[in-house]
Amino acid sequence: MDAKFINPFLSAFIGVVPKVGFTNIVRGKIFTKEQVVDSLGISVQVGMSGQSHGNIIFNMTEQTANTISSVMLNRVGENAIDEMAESAICELVNMIVSHASTSLNQIGFTVKINPPSFLQGNGKVAVCNSTYIAVEMIVDNCPIEIAIGLNA
Repeated sequence: MDAKFINPFLSAFIGVVPKVGFTNIVRGKIFTKEQVVDSLGISVQVGMSGQSHGNIIFNMTEQTANTISSVMLNRVGENAIDEMAESAICELVNMIVSHASTSLNQIGFTVKINPPSFLQGNGKVAVCNSTYIAVEMIVDNCPIEIAIGLNA
């Protein structure tokens, strides 16, 4: 997969995440995987269509999800993934993917996105029908794996 399809997601992540209260964002490992993500506990999936179709999946542990929702909702000491926490996490993902899709559209790659789907529990989540790129982002010491898979 061409970097021009990956970079908009990384730029969007780095641009959006500080606006919701996080200060330390570091890119970790970049790797390739085949077709499915093994959920770390919480996965948020966004389907894409247009010139290509596939999925973007934000994969994280429940601890990371708790930290994200606590910061976004200004909750101190709460560690339950309730409806408000789900909504906050999905909104963050929606903002990131929306920014990335706007960047992709500006370079001539037409993309439409679906609303995020929140998935809780262990299991496998389909990304695409071939190899995809995964990028680890670390937000205030909380790892998030972003899987970017587009089918030709």
